[in-house]
Amino acid sequence: MQHILFSKLGGPEVLETVPLELPPLAPDEVRVKISAIGLNRFDAMFRRDHYVVSPVFPSPMGSEAVGVVADVGAAVHDYGVGERVTILPIVSPIVGTGTYATHANVPASVLIRSIDGTSDAEEAGFWMASLQAYNMLTKHPVEAGDIVLLTAATSAVGTALIQIARDFGATVIATSRRGDRARQLLALGANYAIATDEEDLADRVRVITDGRGASLACDTVGGPLLEKVVLSVAEGGHILTYGAQTSPDIKAARVDVQLVALDRRTLTFVDLFELTDVPDRFAAAKAYFRDAVARGALKPVIDRVFPFDEIVEAHRHLEAASLFGKVVVTVG
Repeated sequence: MQHILFSKLGGPEVLETVPLELPPLAPDEVRVKISAIGLNRFDAMFRRDHYVVSPVFPSPMGSEAVGVVADVGAAVHDYGVGERVTILPIVSPIVGTGTYATHANVPASVLIRSIDGTSDAEEAGFWMASLQAYNMLTKHPVEAGDIVLLTAATSAVGTALIQIARDFGATVIATSRRGDRARQLLALGANYAIATDEEDLADRVRVITDGRGASLACDTVGGPLLEKVVLSVAEGGHILTYGAQTSPDIKAARVDVQLVALDRRTLTFVDLFELTDVPDRFAAAKAYFRDAVARGALKPVIDRVFPFDEIVEAHRHLEAASLFGKVVVTVG
């Protein structure tokens, strides 16, 4: 057994693969033999102490993975040895003993049976992005005929937002910094694609919507672009922010928007846990995902898959600015 630790702050090079000795299972825990790990942007932020929670050294990593049950605690009766399960990212920034590992002890409460028909890489890349996307699109429920604006839509969450919004019947305006990503966004299902480094976002949205603006905007860029996003939303519309890619340190991120731009609009920061902490909403999300995957309406978009022994290279790629979808690491 092995796992990934870091004992000092820094870039991907601080990650070390070391032998793992897991403690005995607590009564409510499950031991999972991990087959694939989903990497998230906050993992890289955590490694640099740019996340809302600071690491305690030596620090394990990871909150999202898929594998098979290797053993169960005395009080666990819902899962059996050999079952394929997914470790859900509902604890942050680390779940159990950490999912950057060949094996992990995790509470049974963070597990779910994996979706039929997904590969391990797809399953590991599915849940964080899809849960965050579903959270936003149901917080102010999106319906047929709505217009949804999505920034940084090539991200893992962005690719999930495009598919779910289209499945809900919305018209999707997706953005990326570069025009050469437009074809990918349109192929994924976006109705329109805007290159924010090359076009004025608010002007283009006004043209696309005949001056009405978007019903809902989901922004993960922040910085100067956020005001353009606000100005792109119709009166009575909503802007949901779920990140700040323009700020390397989420703790230092700030909002600078002209006050009058918020007239008759709402601007809210959202987090995944406002969905996962509400049992009815969480159950509805899980049921929707299984149905949407079965219908072919939702499929995880994988940017690149790395083997476990290339975790440093995987993190270097994770921090690159040109991802399209999720970065996944496979084990074994």
